[in-house]
Amino acid sequence: MVNPQSIDRLATLINLPIRTPTGAIVRLKQVATVDERTNQVELNGENLRQDALVSARLEGIDLATAMHEVRATLARDSGLPPGTVQFGGLYRLQHQSFQNLLAVLLAAILLAFTVLVVEFRSFHEPIAIVFGAVLALFGAMVGLWVSGITLNIVSYLGAIIGVGIVAKNGVLVLDYCRQLRSEGMELIEALVQAGHRRLRPVLMTSLAAALGMLPLAYGAGAGAQMLQPLGIADIGALCFSVLLSLIATPVVYYLLVRLHERYIARHPAVE
Repeated sequence: MVNPQSIDRLATLINLPIRTPTGAIVRLKQVATVDERTNQVELNGENLRQDALVSARLEGIDLATAMHEVRATLARDSGLPPGTVQFGGLYRLQHQSFQNLLAVLLAAILLAFTVLVVEFRSFHEPIAIVFGAVLALFGAMVGLWVSGITLNIVSYLGAIIGVGIVAKNGVLVLDYCRQLRSEGMELIEALVQAGHRRLRPVLMTSLAAALGMLPLAYGAGAGAQMLQPLGIADIGALCFSVLLSLIATPVVYYLLVRLHERYIARHPAVE
């Protein structure tokens, strides 16, 4: 601890020694810029309390990690009562944007489900397809993790777009499965045949979409890095969707059909 009375000049302040987390000793002027300004001509306050604005520029760390460390430090060392500190600026805008994008994601899933219900005139296929499309979000997260890109607004938007693209794979498989069942084929055999016959279209469409996003994911060109997370999230969702379209979606569809058949067998009057 430094005695405040010993700091009587700006030169003394900027030469204060600071110990870093690695144990090294640096001067304050090496890690911060100290400006000498006049007294404030305006005081801001709320609820009879004076407000003080603290801002910072981040280098070498993302906003989410920095805010996590700030919150942990304030909870551990500040001694301030709850509700005293409020976070704003870019962090608040990002938080609001994530909430809005979550609403967009839920609306997109609901609209896709509604269209599938109208198309299939049943709830089995739409539930299975939407389930597989939502699981494709894990593929987007894996793609971001492998590439070392954090989840931000652009990558979140890419994941939402990926859900819409991925849903068509499930439509290809289950639509053909329904056609085979209408011809009298058993459920399991129809699912196997549909997966086998639709494997090529699923691979072709997914590969074409992923290759189309590859230049964007590579970040080639001026300003392309801003949209790079979108391309990576889409490619991750598309690569993951191939397994979901051929495994997860048919399994969920099989379980739903069997549960429905058992319910009808126990309650014949419902049919």
